[in-house]
Amino acid sequence: MPALSRSIRSFILPLLLPLFSVMQYGCLQEAPAPSVEGGVAVLTVLVHDPSPEIRRTAAESLGKIGDRSALHAVLPLLVDPTPVVRAAAAQALGRVASPADEGAIAGLVRALQDPSDTVRRMAAIAIGDIEPLPSQLAPVADLLRASDVQVRRAAVYALLSVGSAQAAGWLLPLLDDPDVEVRQGAVAALGLTGDARAATALGRRLDQDGSPAVRAEAAYHLGKLGGQQTRTWLQTAVGKETDRGVRRWIEAELKAWRAND
Repeated sequence: MPALSRSIRSFILPLLLPLFSVMQYGCLQEAPAPSVEGGVAVLTVLVHDPSPEIRRTAAESLGKIGDRSALHAVLPLLVDPTPVVRAAAAQALGRVASPADEGAIAGLVRALQDPSDTVRRMAAIAIGDIEPLPSQLAPVADLLRASDVQVRRAAVYALLSVGSAQAAGWLLPLLDDPDVEVRQGAVAALGLTGDARAATALGRRLDQDGSPAVRAEAAYHLGKLGGQQTRTWLQTAVGKETDRGVRRWIEAELKAWRAND
């Protein structure tokens, strides 16, 4: 009776979710809260359910519980046939995995190439949440050279979330990428690395890039870098900038400089 079985599962899972909230936040009632182990055990069974919606909700719930014991149940869902399940798995891994979980990090890096934009975005966010070691991010460097622009965007976003100093050398070539979103993401990520080459590289983007979005991003991050060289870049740019929005960003950064003089 598969229809009845699915109805029972669909009925039970919503009843379980409030109990998982109790595990996280406590309960005003005198009845003892269910154990984390019990909740994880139930959801671990449900991640194998035939219904994609049940699998998605189970993965999301495991992520909300945030217990590392759920890792082995969530990780296989990164290759689930249903995109919303893969996205939920990526998000959950960002909450339960740690830098010590190399398998989870490797799976999320592979998910940056997922056909689904949502999955790629969730994987990038999850990598940032885990904050892996610089050595664990090395595979992302290969994805920055992918022919698929969507993969390059996801890879840049992952580095932006992490802010790794090691990434500066990977990001510099992307400042000439034909895609505006990739260049803008590379500018933002490079500005967070603290690399000594960032000021000159961003100054050139501010001076030469054809996209107002990229120039505005460069102006913002130049203002945060500090140093006389960055002020010179901003002062030179404000007099020649033709886009009103970008000029406002430049003027805002120069104003902040003057306020700190």
